[in-house]
Amino acid sequence: MNLRSSSSSFHQHQKSRKQTLYSMESISYDVDPGGDIELILRKPNKQKIVPADQGYNGWENPGKPEFTNPPCLGRYKVFSELSPGDECKTLEVEVRMRVFSRHLTLASRVFRAMLQGSWIEAAPSSQPIRPISTEDWDAFALAIVLDCIHGRHFEIPTKISPGLLTRISTIVDYYQCREAVQVHYRTWTDDSFCRLPSDTIDDGELNIMWLFVSWVFHDENRFRKMADKFLRRSPGISNYETHELPVSAILRKLEDKRQTLFEETLEALDNLEMDLMDEDGCGEKEDCSAVLLDILTQEKDYMTDELGTIDPPFDTCLLGSVLEYINDMDTPTVEDFQRQHPKKKVKFPLCRCTIQWRLGPTLDEIDRAMRSICLADFQPR
Repeated sequence: MNLRSSSSSFHQHQKSRKQTLYSMESISYDVDPGGDIELILRKPNKQKIVPADQGYNGWENPGKPEFTNPPCLGRYKVFSELSPGDECKTLEVEVRMRVFSRHLTLASRVFRAMLQGSWIEAAPSSQPIRPISTEDWDAFALAIVLDCIHGRHFEIPTKISPGLLTRISTIVDYYQCREAVQVHYRTWTDDSFCRLPSDTIDDGELNIMWLFVSWVFHDENRFRKMADKFLRRSPGISNYETHELPVSAILRKLEDKRQTLFEETLEALDNLEMDLMDEDGCGEKEDCSAVLLDILTQEKDYMTDELGTIDPPFDTCLLGSVLEYINDMDTPTVEDFQRQHPKKKVKFPLCRCTIQWRLGPTLDEIDRAMRSICLADFQPR
């Protein structure tokens, strides 16, 4: 093995490069210089957490500012070479992080199970530093999580991207160490850059990432907003490839809800159509039902022409678009009533019957269901 020493190797965060015959490069990061564990991260930054929209032929843009990591500054600068475009992308790299087992076991039930019991008994007592391995995690994100676990809060970045927050969240979820990182969550999410996608912009990939982040950090408000947006603006989970983002269980449950609400909406339209066929008018006008039936029949045809076929599994249209179309359906006019009695030269005062009024209770219930998604229903029992 050829060793390439650094002139500033005395600094605890200086990277240590060890070039081997197999083009292996090692980066060192000391969370606790006196720690008894060396956490070895193999194949760093290989995890794919940015979903792809299959509706655009699998198109994805992981290079968007929201998806990429911010620059690695301060003590994290050692990880800069792992960024795309660096020469190290052609090398096999590992990151060695010195940590203390006591902090890990206190903060994480996963580390506790890993580092106690049979592992401790099998480890040679003469070995002062014991190695454990992991792989694929984003090195910058893992370093931030380990710094939080060890109480090294100074220099942890206060401004991060949604992409980095998602990478941090996957680690927090896997190692079950939310409490150690929670103190920084509000700071990160209060920043103007690391914010929820706009209500006026359909960004399904970012929506899914925020669903996972808010679920991991038990953020009821953000989870409810993102769940509401998914139900209204998503064409369904079949349109997304989530790669290695562990969000499938959340999406499946939301998709079941979306399917149910779609069926309730279409059932309400069909039931209204049948009621209008059987009625002899409302309490105010005997011609009301006939007029409203003509409008509803036409509007349903127009809706299909504009939005496409609306059939299960509803993966070619948006529930929000259907509800908006219903809200904009025509209301009866004087001319509509006059057409029912073309020979009568009298005024026909309008009644209050409209499609929206007749469907009001059902549509209000559907709207409440989308706005009141409860995070607790998605947490493990």
